[in-house]
Amino acid sequence: MSRHRPHRTAPPILCCLSLSAAAFTASGQDFADDARFELRLSAFNPEANIRFAGDAVATDGERTETLDAAGGIDADGRWRPRGEFAFNPSPRQSLRLSYYDYRRDQSWHFDGDWIDPGTIFDEVEVPGEPVEVPAVDVAGRISFELASLNYEFAVVDTPRFQWGIGAGVTHATLEARGTGTSSGTGEVDPQWETLAWKRDGTSPNLHTRIAWAPTPRLRIEAQGQYLDTRWGDFIDERGHFERGGLLVEYLVTERIGIHVGYDWFRLKLSDDYRGTFEAPAESGIGTVDVAGRVTGQFKVHGPMAGVSFRF
Repeated sequence: MSRHRPHRTAPPILCCLSLSAAAFTASGQDFADDARFELRLSAFNPEANIRFAGDAVATDGERTETLDAAGGIDADGRWRPRGEFAFNPSPRQSLRLSYYDYRRDQSWHFDGDWIDPGTIFDEVEVPGEPVEVPAVDVAGRISFELASLNYEFAVVDTPRFQWGIGAGVTHATLEARGTGTSSGTGEVDPQWETLAWKRDGTSPNLHTRIAWAPTPRLRIEAQGQYLDTRWGDFIDERGHFERGGLLVEYLVTERIGIHVGYDWFRLKLSDDYRGTFEAPAESGIGTVDVAGRVTGQFKVHGPMAGVSFRF
């Protein structure tokens, strides 16, 4: 009489399923765990917007006039290098170093022409012979460099979400250069002028970062920095600097990833001024006191893309 033998295929299947689940879990942990070092190398394509505005009040003691003016410059960008390095001594602590810059060359040319003063205004007849205006060439460069080092502590730290706050130092350099030349005419000699303006310095700053990992391979991160110009020696004018960035990163392997994002920063300045001048004697106005404020804004923003390394 044959004996019934128990079916023995279930334990091997259970073992395989257990090993597969353990391998999948370990793989997920490899991607989700923070690395000791993180390096992001990016290409940044910014554009710049420069805005100026001023207002003033002029008075001779009896009459008062209010004056205001505004203007701006917009410049397209070129791809520039950007880098960020993070050292994580513990799961909640990190040191973060970032660098990026903006540089734009611009030129303008006028061929020169003859201008008849009588054709400038339609309603007013201006006498005079045509005047020759010389050819003019103007070229300039605007550049901005920013490097910051921040210590960060994670106030909230979970497997998928992290919020860190911290402080650090920022070094910034803002520079503008320009040259202008004119060819000259029979009445005017050729001219050549240069302009050079530069400010650089270091200031303490505040820092925050939010990181979310919806899947083991995908990360979404937002950063922000803020500093007041009175905290350091960057410039004498009052103002503040703000920076924000959003980044999406996908880990192709445990050590290498790709990322895209958008970065934005803005420097706002203001300065009060006061002065006195003497009006022409025939005007009968006398001494005029002027007090006002000049404000400026330099904003740089644009997309970025690059490669990430974790080790």
